[in-house]
Parts: sequence; structure tokens; C-alpha cells
Amino acid sequence: MASDDMSRDPQEEALRRLLEEAFGGALPPEALEGMDLGELARQANLPTDPNQLRAAAAQMQHLFAQGGDGPVNWKLAGDLARQTAMGVQRLPGQEAPAGSPGDPTPSPEQVRALREASQIASLWLGAVMDFDVPAQELDVWGRATWVHRTLPRWQSTVEPVAKYMAGAIGDAITAQMQGSGMALPGDPAQMMERMGGTLFGIQFGQAIGSLAREVAGGSDLSLPLGPEGRPALVAANVEDFIAAQSLDPAAARIFLASRELAHTALFTAAPWLGRTLFAAIEDYARGITLDLDALDEMVRGLDLSDPESLQAHRPEDLFVFTRRAAQERALEELATTLALVEAWVDHVTTRALTGKLPQVEAMREVLRRRRASGSPAEGMLARTVGIELRPRRVREALAWWESVLATEGEAGREAHWAHPDLLPGVDVLAGTPQAPRPAEAATADLADAALPEDFDAELEKLLSGEDGDAPQQDEPGDERP
Repeated sequence: MASDDMSRDPQEEALRRLLEEAFGGALPPEALEGMDLGELARQANLPTDPNQLRAAAAQMQHLFAQGGDGPVNWKLAGDLARQTAMGVQRLPGQEAPAGSPGDPTPSPEQVRALREASQIASLWLGAVMDFDVPAQELDVWGRATWVHRTLPRWQSTVEPVAKYMAGAIGDAITAQMQGSGMALPGDPAQMMERMGGTLFGIQFGQAIGSLAREVAGGSDLSLPLGPEGRPALVAANVEDFIAAQSLDPAAARIFLASRELAHTALFTAAPWLGRTLFAAIEDYARGITLDLDALDEMVRGLDLSDPESLQAHRPEDLFVFTRRAAQERALEELATTLALVEAWVDHVTTRALTGKLPQVEAMREVLRRRRASGSPAEGMLARTVGIELRPRRVREALAWWESVLATEGEAGREAHWAHPDLLPGVDVLAGTPQAPRPAEAATADLADAALPEDFDAELEKLLSGEDGDAPQQDEPGDERP
């Protein structure tokens, strides 16, 4: 056996190893024996250089060693997300990671400064909102910790679309290989679905890891991603925010801490809200479809033997989505709820901080611009899972909350979070924002309405037809349309 191994062509042996690793054990033993592996490599656009094949095989071995039991490679996604968050991993064709280098552990000074900022923000918020300020002490995380704490929520949320996409990508690759006349050993569907799950895991992990380098806390996306009831800030990203905008450090920490506390207070006081948001995302994802023509075109254009070609085709280019009208409406409703969350947080934190902190308006403007344009990581996530987690009509939602406060006060404003039916819909925010009028105002209007002095006499005149407007009774045989 050893002599047989020694006599094998190095290129053929490297290709054999690449295929075995790529299919992750789905190939039956000896399935490749007797096949023309050189022709197989040419048909699949695989490298022909033995050194390139060995490198590709080693990379495949690392990727598939992380595989799980399901169709989506979540272990790979998590591993890649943590490496991306730390700035040590970047896919071909991707831009350099945002933010300061690496993933420094929060220093004792950073932890102390952020927790002191949280204590101040807590006192000021408590004076302007009717919800309880979170009692939990602020957590201070590194970037990889953000990934670790939020990944379970991400995984459960995008599981439906991930499973669908793994199968769709696998089907496209299978069709392309079969169209070339290539005979696939073993179970082609299983092998290609595994390949599709790996491609999705790679792109998803890159997106989440990139987000970890941008977000300030656990709820920047107006979603409760972290542990329930626990506010958290990412120390390195807070410092990047301060440095990039030349802000007063103490003021910026209080500003970001107040937003994190307000988000946490809202999601704690209205537990239905987080469940509704995630359920909407999951329902939307279940109905998503890929543009299979675009996917097939992408697969056909891949050339694994050309590094420049590979870099020109980013993994997210595989994911081109089509939406039905029902999904567009669902997305609009999701974006509206996110806008109401974002606007409420902006509303209460602005009231809490104005007159106490410098640069409040400047910091609000930074967030408005970021929200309007979207970050590169948010764009990558949207391309990967087909869902734009971007609030719409935030300005209109902010005006609505301000009008609610003017007519109903803080308790009345917070009461609208008791049930989704008490919140305005897309149609309300699309017009001139008007807050619901309190019951006392409606009662007062009725009390002020002037009734005739002789109400019975006026009613009798109406019924008798003395004013010419008496109701007419149908004659027998008359037909009404």
C-alpha cells in the first residue's frame, strides 16, 4: 500500500484529498478510485498546480472540520465571526476591517469609566420616562464577546433562510456539474447541500464579525440581541466612536450608555416587543427566495484556478433575493416597528441629556447619518440574509412620540408599548403624525356641544317632516337597489 501511495501522481493525490475534505465524509470510501481526476478538476475549474491543490485541501480541511449536524455550518460561522471580530480574518475581496486593530480586552479604566457613565445616565433617564431603569450593572465587552453573547439569537432568527439557501446553493452547483456531464459519486444532493451550508456559514460569520467591530452596544440595531435585561457596551467601539468624531469622551460615554439603558428598559417593560420583532424576521425569512438564474450564472463563472477571479466574486454575490408583495409589506411593517423603537429611544434620551451634556445634537446627527446610509457590515448582513434591519420614517415616528408626550404625558406615552395595537402603523407615520387624543379631551368636547333647548320638539319636527327631511317609507312593490 505504501508503494502504491508513493507511485501516485502528486497532483492526483492532492486533488483526491481536496475532494475528500470538501465533501466532508459524504463520499463513500474508494468512490474516487478509477476516476479521471484530472478531467474532473478541469470540469470543476479546480487548480491544476499541485501546490495550489494542497493549499486548497488544507483550507477545506479546516473549514469542514467545523461542520455540524445540520445543513448550515454554524460552527464555522461562529468561528469565522470571532476571528473577524478580532480582525484576524478577512475573506478575499473584502475591505480591511473597520475600527481600531484587534480585539483588546476592556481595561479596568475603560470598565470603570463606562459604568460611571451608566450610573449618571440611569439617574437622568429615570426622571424622564415611566419605565424602570435597568437594575443590572452595565456589562463591558470585547468584540468577540459581543459575537459570543449575540450569536445564539442570530442563529435562531436566520435559521429558516439559512436552511433554504444551503439547499438552493447546493442545487445550483449540482446542476452545473451535472450539466457538464460530470458523474458525481455518492449522494450529490447531500454533498452539494453541505457545500451550500458552508458558503452561507462563511458569509454569515463574516457579516456578524464585521458588525461586532461597529456596534456600540447590545441593542444598536433596535433588537434585543444580548442576554435579557442586561445592558452592555463594547469598549473598543465606544473609543472608536469618540476618536472618529472628535467628541468629549465623558459626554459620549454617557450618551451611548443612556441609549443602551433606554433600549434595555423598553425591551424589559414590553417583553412582547422583542418576540414580535424576531418572529417577524423569521416569518419573512421563511418565505424568501433566491434568484436562481443569478445564482446559476455566478456558479458558472467561478474559476477556482484563478485567484483574481475568485477575489472578484465575493461570497455575498451568490445571494440575490426576490420578494413577493406580501414580503414587502411585512418588511415595511418590521421597519416601522424598528423606527418606533429607535425614535422612542432618541426621544427619551434627548430629553434626559439636553442641557446637561455638550454635543448632544452633534452625537444625534452622527447616528442619524449612520442610520440613513447604513454601515458596510449592515449591508453585508442584508445581502446575506435578505433582510434590511433598517428603520424607516424615524423622523415621523419621533414627531409622533413628541405629540403623544404633549397630550398624554410620560405614563401615557409608555402605555402605548403595552400592546402592538396601540402603536401607529405605516399609514399613520406616512401622513402628518397625530397622537391619539386622550379620553378626557373627547369627553370635554362632548360636554361643550350645545344641544337644542327643546330637544324633544326638534326631534318631533324631524320625524314629522316639517323641515322637509323626514325619512321616506317604501311603498309596497318598490324595489331598492
